[in-house]
Amino acid sequence: MKVMRRVALYVVMPLAMVLAGGYGWYRLSDTGKGWRYEDKLATYCDGLIPYKESAVFTGLNTETGLSGDEEGGFGDESVHNCKVADMRLTIALIPDDAVGSGSDSDDVLDTLRPETATDALPVALGGGWHGYTNMQDAGVVLACDNKPVSVVVSIDGDAQEPPASTARAKGELAASTARKAADRWSCRAEEGGRIPPVPAPEGESSPYAASGTCRGIPIPEDQYEIDWLIETKATGTAPLENCVLGETGARSEPLYWLDASFGPFAQGLRSATDEPFAVNTDAGLERDSAWATAACPGAARAIFRISATVYADPRKGFLTTALRAFAERSAKQHGCTDLKLPD
Repeated sequence: MKVMRRVALYVVMPLAMVLAGGYGWYRLSDTGKGWRYEDKLATYCDGLIPYKESAVFTGLNTETGLSGDEEGGFGDESVHNCKVADMRLTIALIPDDAVGSGSDSDDVLDTLRPETATDALPVALGGGWHGYTNMQDAGVVLACDNKPVSVVVSIDGDAQEPPASTARAKGELAASTARKAADRWSCRAEEGGRIPPVPAPEGESSPYAASGTCRGIPIPEDQYEIDWLIETKATGTAPLENCVLGETGARSEPLYWLDASFGPFAQGLRSATDEPFAVNTDAGLERDSAWATAACPGAARAIFRISATVYADPRKGFLTTALRAFAERSAKQHGCTDLKLPD
């Protein structure tokens, strides 16, 4: 009996050591970390987060790197909200007839639009993708050509990180996630390729030398206070575009903001009821703002707006003229027609 016990002991102890060593290797080695990360991604966020593009931010850490996973939506709408490192990803399937809700901060359409600042205007991702980045955030839209919905991926970045150095990587993460989501939801859409380096934000330039998103906007003599503009390259692929007109004066201040929104980003500006600030008519004019819309292929009507800040002295003639020039240029580049302008 003692002999049998010794034999068993000699067999069990090495086996236990092998198992312990294997577990330690699985927990500590780079290959083991990769396996664990891949295992968690298989179910995390419904398996929509790509390995390579997310690992750039998480370092393969499954605890702090993949720390939040929520699912929602109703009807034809499917929504996932997931953490990747310090970023929040919204992955959604949005029907073309969906509208926003200014009274519901959790409405997916209301969470897509990033905050804008003169030093962080949205620029096109490039690479054939319909997407943008403002260096901190990023977004990609895939309009499905086999059903009236769009796949949208929006990344809400961490304001504390160095944004310019990660802008391209965020774009790659958004694009790869959108590709996986389109495949999961049987969305046939035109996809892009590798995203090129993201250009640095442009600074103030002469209002008479516009060549991008501000191109074509006339500056009349009675708008002498406009000293500069800030624009981005106009490509016809960004779902968000901006042009800012400003003054120098005692300090540099923006006077007028012009923006263009396409697809789900335009849908988020509408609402099912007449809520404040909702754009529920095709065109309109108020004391310090105006808007226009255009029909775009395979998507909701695009929305173009101009808004005067508290530093401006808005005049109807300038609001409508500037909006017309901005909207005509942007609509044409995006292949949109039937432009409706305010009287």
